[in-house]
This record gives sequence, structure tokens and C-alpha cells, in this order.
Amino acid sequence: MAKIIDIIQRESCFQPGSTLCAGCMESIAFQNIGKITDNGKKTIFGLGTFCGEVSTLQFPNPVAWGRGESTPEDWTKSFGILHHVFESAPTITEAIRDTVDVLSSVGAIKSDIQTISMSGDGGALAIGLRSLLHTINRQARIVSFVLVNEVFANTGFQYSPSASLGSDTSTTPATELHPGNMQPPLDYLGLAVNAGAGLVAQVSPAFPKYFLKVVETALECKGTAVIFIPSPCITGWKFADGETVELARLSCETGFFPCFLKKKGQPAEIKFVERDAAKRPPVEHFMGPQQRFQHLVRKNKETGQFEVRPGKEAVVEEIRTWIQTKLDALYRMA
Repeated sequence: MAKIIDIIQRESCFQPGSTLCAGCMESIAFQNIGKITDNGKKTIFGLGTFCGEVSTLQFPNPVAWGRGESTPEDWTKSFGILHHVFESAPTITEAIRDTVDVLSSVGAIKSDIQTISMSGDGGALAIGLRSLLHTINRQARIVSFVLVNEVFANTGFQYSPSASLGSDTSTTPATELHPGNMQPPLDYLGLAVNAGAGLVAQVSPAFPKYFLKVVETALECKGTAVIFIPSPCITGWKFADGETVELARLSCETGFFPCFLKKKGQPAEIKFVERDAAKRPPVEHFMGPQQRFQHLVRKNKETGQFEVRPGKEAVVEEIRTWIQTKLDALYRMA
């Protein structure tokens, strides 16, 4: 494992030029992934359609991927990106992996190539779930990153299968008669584990050392590694600029998005979140700064603290129960 200080000093292949929102968690994640993959191996990315693709590959406008203005002569510094249809990032990247393996077997490629898939949760867990599960089942040697922002952020912030209970989306709007989305989110961590992935993780750049460690471990995985990255969405979640990392931290500590790592055949580990609800920050701390939960939580003008709105106690209690049930299931794996 490389030292953290050495990784930080590497050159990232994610460069200025994107149109992602200022402070977007996806840009922070890309910057870190770009540094970790600068490890002496050539990298090929397969990018499906999601915020991180449409905002970084706007040809012929500035493209946010590259190392300098020309292709590096050093093979290990060069990299490729294939953009393709919405739902096929894992499958296309699997095909890249197969091609690399064939060329290596006949001596056309002398050194290994890292193959990385990137999707949003819409592309990976809704329209592309079949692609992801079949790639896992075939044990393709790729790393699949899924950026989870709980909505289809490109097309109007519609409900995603990962959307939190009670959240307001454009297709599950919160009204006086309806509390927003009341469909429990897909258990994508359990699904990936049970499908047989070689490594399943959920990590956040809000915990940078752990993020770098897990991604580096995933790159060495002999089967399919799937890494979910919670990505607070400034526009979709409706919170103030500058709060992205703090919300990402709270999303883990309150149990909405626990940091998690499970290698096949080994016990899981859960990080930065307590199993005991009494030891965790109240869910209101995470929900309060986001307008998508303002129908459930409000700020007390006297104390400045967030609290449950009168009459919404049952909905918030259901959210607490969902979180505890999810954490108990993860801790049983550990």
C-alpha cells in the first residue's frame, strides 16, 4: 500500500474544465481517483451517462480529463476514456478488460492495464442494474464506481432507487398530503455482496485516508470490485454552497451512508458510524440543511438546532427505523 502523502503528491488525470457544480462531491472523488490511478499502470475508464460524464466530456469544449495538452509519451501516464450508452458502463468496461487480457495473452501488451467503470446511481441501480449484476456474476476484473446522489440529476432530479425515505424529488414531491418518497431505498450493498463481488465498499472523500486506502485495495482485487460513493448534490438536495463535505461526513455518522468494506470470504468492516443510535448524531443534523427534507425538519429559531416538524414524527421515526435495520444488517456481516 502506498503512503497517503505519496498518493496526494501524484498527478491526477482529472483536471480543470468541468461544468460540475462548484463543490460537487463527484469532482472531489474524481480528483482523488485520478491520483490513485497514477500508480505506474495505464488506466482505461468506461463512463456511462451521468453528471460526472456530461459535465466533464463536453467535446469540443474543454474536457476535464487529461495530463497536459498532448498525450503523454509515458505509457503509464496515458489513459483512455470510452463514453457509451446510459446503462452499460460495467459491461463496456468488462469488454475492455477482455480485450486487454486477449492482447496480453498474445504478447501485444507487455504490462497490465487498469479498467475502471463509472456510473451514477440511476445508470447503475435503475436502468443499468442488470449490467452491473451480470458483470459481478462473471467476476470481471474491473473496478466499478457508482456515484450515489439519489436522483437522476441530469434530467430533472427524478426519484432514483437509492433515494432516501422522506426525500422530496421531482417525481415524489412532498406535499401537505404526501411526505415525499416512501419507497425504502434499494439495498445495493447487500445486493452487490450477494451477487458475489470480490469487493464491495461504500466510501466518501469526507474521510480521505479511508477513501484512498479502499480504492487502492480495489485496484488489486482479482474479481469485480464495486465502490459506492455518496455524492451530496448541491442542486438536487438543495443545500448551501460549501456544505458538501460536512453533509457527506454527517451522511455516514448518522447512518444514511455508512462507510463499509466487504472482501469476498472475509468479515465486513463498518467505519465512522456507531451501531447504537444513542451514540450517533441525530438524523435531523443531516436532514436539516437540505431543502429536500424541509417538510419534515425545521430549524428552531430560539436554539438554532434542527428539529422534527410537529405532525411529522411518525415519518422521521420510520427513517430512523430504516437506518437502524440497515446498520444491523451490515454489522451482522462483520
